[in-house]
Amino acid sequence: MLQAINDRIKGWLGAIVIVLITIPFAFWGIESYLGGGKDFAAIIDGEEIPVHQFENAYSNQLAKLNKQYGENLPLSHAQIKSQVMDQLINTRVLEASSYASGYRISDASLKKGVAEIFTREGKFDREYFENYLRYSGMTVSQYESALRNEMLILQKQNGLFSSSIITDKEARKLAALEQQTREISLIRYKLDTNSPDINITEEDIEAYYQSNASRYMTPERVSVEYVELTSDSLVEDIELDEERLQAMYDEYRQSILKNEERKARHILLQTGESKDKQKDVVMLRIRELQQKLDNGASFEELAREYSEDVGSAKQGGDLDWVSAGQMVKPFEDALFSLNKGEISDVVETRFGLHLIKLEDVRAGEIKTYAEKRDEFAGELQQEIISGLFYDASETMAIAAYENPDSLDAVVDAISMPPIKTEMFTRADGAGLASNDKFRAAAFSSAVLQDGLNSDVIEITPEHVVVLRLLKHEPASPLPLERVRDRIESDLKSVAAVDKAMADAIDAKNRIAGGASPESVISGDQTIEKPAAFTRQDAVKMDPFIGRAAFLMPHPQNGQPSVQEVNTQTGDIAVIVLNKVNTPADVTQEQIDAVKQQRRADIATDEFSYALSTIRSAADIEKNTSLLQ
Repeated sequence: MLQAINDRIKGWLGAIVIVLITIPFAFWGIESYLGGGKDFAAIIDGEEIPVHQFENAYSNQLAKLNKQYGENLPLSHAQIKSQVMDQLINTRVLEASSYASGYRISDASLKKGVAEIFTREGKFDREYFENYLRYSGMTVSQYESALRNEMLILQKQNGLFSSSIITDKEARKLAALEQQTREISLIRYKLDTNSPDINITEEDIEAYYQSNASRYMTPERVSVEYVELTSDSLVEDIELDEERLQAMYDEYRQSILKNEERKARHILLQTGESKDKQKDVVMLRIRELQQKLDNGASFEELAREYSEDVGSAKQGGDLDWVSAGQMVKPFEDALFSLNKGEISDVVETRFGLHLIKLEDVRAGEIKTYAEKRDEFAGELQQEIISGLFYDASETMAIAAYENPDSLDAVVDAISMPPIKTEMFTRADGAGLASNDKFRAAAFSSAVLQDGLNSDVIEITPEHVVVLRLLKHEPASPLPLERVRDRIESDLKSVAAVDKAMADAIDAKNRIAGGASPESVISGDQTIEKPAAFTRQDAVKMDPFIGRAAFLMPHPQNGQPSVQEVNTQTGDIAVIVLNKVNTPADVTQEQIDAVKQQRRADIATDEFSYALSTIRSAADIEKNTSLLQ
């Protein structure tokens, strides 16, 4: 719906969804009105990536990160923008390279791909497919183009995978390494922020605050006003036409009748070019049979004796149950005009001349108009609402676009009052501001920086809004008084880590010098001795400990290897590698599994190298002003 509105207003074809390597990336989102400066995000070998496509992708990625991390984003906005730009460029160059390399996706493969994605309970779910397109704002052709490009890139990846080679000798060696087990001892040094050795002064707090002020900021906030349109708000304007309801009932009744089945027999005398098969000759013969039937002869017996339909003659002309569309039209018209027990006049088809007998009729139950009226009224009401909602949404979009500096025209166009929100951040809000799309639009460059109305935002297929900025509060430093306790806690945590690490390194050095693990522990410390474990087992334990254990060198000259490591819980541990056990032999199944995984790893490396090579050969110009 909204895509059609945008098409009429701006002629924008929308963005496409491409899976690049293993990370799906959504390209549709909030379309901004202005790109600022250059009217492209990037140009690759003369082909542009529009600004709005970049901003849509950035808004969606930012919304995802805000939802996952809240206000503590792992990357700066500039870093996120840079990643989005690279993602768009990678997709574009891979599409072009895959096509130039001869990779193609046939229409049959595309159809199969769509069917696989939208199959539910073993059957293609058209309603699910159409709802997805409507929610995404894509047409069928746009989605098919996106999927074709995605499959094209994956086809290239699969080509690299199939060309990856690993010998049996290499696979056997790797399989043996995979089955290798390691035996370790562990000493943990827990973080104690209340240790008497930790003393945080006011000078420490002040200095930390001054050098890390950016970490202690109030989040950027905005408030907006918006005009919303819901399908429910249009219900009161609807009047149902009884004649239309009656027409819907008549269509329903006819559909039931069309689905009825008729049990029939027939006698066929074939016509042809030979003298004895000419129509007038055959007509005389079938008229004789017709006369016999009029005199009381058995239709079934005559069919067995005279019918030239080899498929039914032995069964007395029995055609079993027949529904509309199964027979040639003259035969069907005659059959469906008969009453139960009647025999037709002579019927001519391309097969010859027929006599048809209707033996029985069965059909679905036809409910009365009174029983079906409420159902039809609901359908008609929804149809009318959809039309009104589309028209009102289009009117709303045009008013917002043609009058970008105010919502007054939108209010007048759809007779809905503006609503004001409380302040909210990029990551969180109350009411409608809890919606990711709503917040992304509020913080878009068109609304926040240029002061324009937003595009029409589809909250749900039956709920759309247009918004504009009311108030903007930039991020600002929190006073020291409000964050003093947080800073003190942070400094204590850092000091606790430093102390635990110093104790762990001291223990490591002593064990490496020949001391036993038992001799370096103190207080209530204990030595953990987990059972020997493989690389696969290591992922089930603390990943930092498991990974470190398999990176440590083998024990030498009777002395264990020793390493300190940060653990998943934040504590520090000393790992003592006592023994490495390598199996004497491995199974063929283990060798085959290693081959499969290694081929995938090689293909991924080759794909990354291919992408780097393709990019280096392309003429790429970025609009760097978008990355600030």
